[in-house]
Amino acid sequence: MSTAIIKNSALCGRVQAPSSKSVAHRMLICAALSRSKCYIKNITDSDDMKATIGCLETLGAKITRTGSSVCVDARDFVEKESTEHFTLNCKESGTTLRVMIPICAALGLNVTFTGEGRLPKRPLDEYLSLFPQHSVKCTYNGDYLPLTIKGKLSGNTFKISPKVSSQYVTGLLFALSLLSSDSTLELSSALVGSQYVDITTDVMSKFGINIKKSDNSYFIKGSQEYISKPEYCDENAGLNVEGDWSQAAFFLCGGAINGNLSVTNLDLDSYQGDKKIVDILKAFGADIVLKDNSVFVSKSELKGTDINALDTPDLVPVVAVVAACSSGVTNIYGVNRLKFKESDRLESTTKMIKSLGGSASYTDDCMTIIGQDSLSGGNVDSFNDHRIVMASSVAALISENDVVIENANAVKKSYSDFFDDYNSLGGKANVILR
Repeated sequence: MSTAIIKNSALCGRVQAPSSKSVAHRMLICAALSRSKCYIKNITDSDDMKATIGCLETLGAKITRTGSSVCVDARDFVEKESTEHFTLNCKESGTTLRVMIPICAALGLNVTFTGEGRLPKRPLDEYLSLFPQHSVKCTYNGDYLPLTIKGKLSGNTFKISPKVSSQYVTGLLFALSLLSSDSTLELSSALVGSQYVDITTDVMSKFGINIKKSDNSYFIKGSQEYISKPEYCDENAGLNVEGDWSQAAFFLCGGAINGNLSVTNLDLDSYQGDKKIVDILKAFGADIVLKDNSVFVSKSELKGTDINALDTPDLVPVVAVVAACSSGVTNIYGVNRLKFKESDRLESTTKMIKSLGGSASYTDDCMTIIGQDSLSGGNVDSFNDHRIVMASSVAALISENDVVIENANAVKKSYSDFFDDYNSLGGKANVILR
């Protein structure tokens, strides 16, 4: 357990955005599927990265880290239809779980998937209904994890609804690219979080995999091979993981409410949907400038606004903090999917704001925050959710009294160096391990 005690301060200076989790997950998986040697640069150490790396290692890849660089030697990666039984612990990483399940099904492996925290309860309905129709047996005990799959994915048309998560689509695109025959993935509902699938197809294309997208479907040619290009095999070149807009958002919001800072290492043309934080902060009235893969923001007079978070649910906790210190009312729509994150973020975000003296409420698909000049501070339950920890730290910048966050080490799920970077900008966070 750990407690963070954070005093009021202003964030000033420059900080480099950590590497994108979304991109790094996908590059690691593509590297393993290439069954060759590949170097990937700029991978931030986090529990989610350890989850994906651990699963790939269990399946035979040899992965070594030197600083922020990773070497994936997948020449002994598991062969298709291996008779061995594998157990993959996905820890608390939803991406790892939802992507590795269909990959293992396509390879025809016998695998038991386990997880930690809230992961065992996160929805897998689409796979549980789809796989038995395509030769894969699913065994589970009434909840979702542990889940055991056995059999080899077959067929040429796969139909799913991606309402809950775009990770279903990402997982199946990886899986169907491994089949010997051509296949089509049909979506029976609108794709929520389409930018994450765009990241998937972009990374896959770097490894020679071609996906053709139509309005509501994807065509995947069979017998494609993942290719580690010569430059990926060069330790001095390799692939580079771009900066993470989701994590940068915490500092950008901190600058807008009480600071003057820049966040570097951001691809202004990124597929990442959370770069929308720039537009959101502008809607609040923030003084924000983009230049040379950096974003500059300073303390601004902020006003409440209406926001659609359907495609950017990970931004909601910290955007709610910005709303709490903006004059007027902010309505954040499209928040229903927040129930299925590391915590029920509809509840945990609302409780965070209220526990710090703010005004917040929610219905099934809308969160409403009434802004005020400052927050009083107080104790926050992180609900073991990394984004609640980081958002609460941003809230401390406008809190009259200390903000005390319980189980602050939950931040290691995605951003192990968050408090170091926070303090380097002038933040006053003291993390006590117990």
